[in-house]
Amino acid sequence: MEPLQGCRMIGAVRAFNGILDGYIILHSPPGCHSGVMMLEVLQDNSDWRVAVSGMHQRDLVYGAENKCLLAIKKVYETIKPNFIVVMDCCSSGILGEDLESVVNMAKREIGEDMDIIYFSGAGYHSLAYLGYEEALKSLVQFMEQKETIPNSINLIGIKIDDFKAKEDIEEIKRICSNAGVNINSILTCDTFDSIKNAPNAELNVVFGDGIKLAELMKKKFDIPYVVVDYPYGLNGTLEFLNSLNEYVNVDFKFVEEEKKRIIKTVEKVQFYLKGFYGMNSAVVGDYKAFGFAKFLSDEIGFDIDTLGISKFYNIDSKIKEIKHIVENVVIDDRKELEDKIMENDIEILFGSSYEKKIAQNKNIPLIRFSYPVVDEISLSNTPLAGFRGVSVIIERIINEIIKA
Repeated sequence: MEPLQGCRMIGAVRAFNGILDGYIILHSPPGCHSGVMMLEVLQDNSDWRVAVSGMHQRDLVYGAENKCLLAIKKVYETIKPNFIVVMDCCSSGILGEDLESVVNMAKREIGEDMDIIYFSGAGYHSLAYLGYEEALKSLVQFMEQKETIPNSINLIGIKIDDFKAKEDIEEIKRICSNAGVNINSILTCDTFDSIKNAPNAELNVVFGDGIKLAELMKKKFDIPYVVVDYPYGLNGTLEFLNSLNEYVNVDFKFVEEEKKRIIKTVEKVQFYLKGFYGMNSAVVGDYKAFGFAKFLSDEIGFDIDTLGISKFYNIDSKIKEIKHIVENVVIDDRKELEDKIMENDIEILFGSSYEKKIAQNKNIPLIRFSYPVVDEISLSNTPLAGFRGVSVIIERIINEIIKA
């Protein structure tokens, strides 16, 4: 079986890389580092915050803890990040490098006030989603609860390297601002100080991944949490706001104007949309794929023949929710997913760059929305999430079908 997601290290890097003034040090050979950098940097070439200790073949016999210590010192002296995480990979993990001792030594030599941790990232321990969950959970040790900010929330589970993540964050911020809701912290797409102040929010809003962090924060700081679908489409965004309204005060007055704007936009392409009704599709992705599939089915009228999902923490309950609109569900098995798509009468595919070959073999359009997207960039402020995302998604679908 070939899983739809990467290893534990990739999940952890995705979590820690969202600490905007933090730095990751991989104690690994160049291969692990270059693979991670490709996934993290291709969407934003200016954001380069992953260093490598530079293990070589000979180090796999004698060890290279000294190289890791040197890397920590160099990063701290050169960058002065507010947070550093040191991670091992499969090779250094098998070798048994004592990176906790290296981190403690670095603290003594550089200064005890340095916020630095060791995180076990060896890929053979678990899949990416567990690496992500446990990486987020490790940040609680730095959190401190002060005064609660009225009508405020934290967003948990947003990944900075997702396609159009920054545009989506701006749209979600805009929506929350119009609704009178304050965003206290985004885990993780925020500064380290902001993440340390996360316990000052009234509510944690979890976009699927990050439930372990939310559970721990509830236990330690008594902050309730709600798990929501990623807010795609009009209905998905309203469901997001309604979920918030159960815990904080949401002002819905602005929604009518948003509806009018969406209707005005959709009317321009109504004949195209009528042609999509009943069109067989496949959706591939992580937790976000559930909200995306609901939007395609409920608001545009696509039939969802196959849903390919990578594992996450509460996957069973989410599958039950969506069973009525999806014919086939494939969990973390790329071979089975490819077979389903090739065998079935699927006319359009929604997924990531990894589905490009399937779409080419099937001769169908591919609309990229899920991680990773490495063959397309986004520089314009065109979110996929929220009210403004409706017209962007519809535009992408129509243009790809016309070109095909």
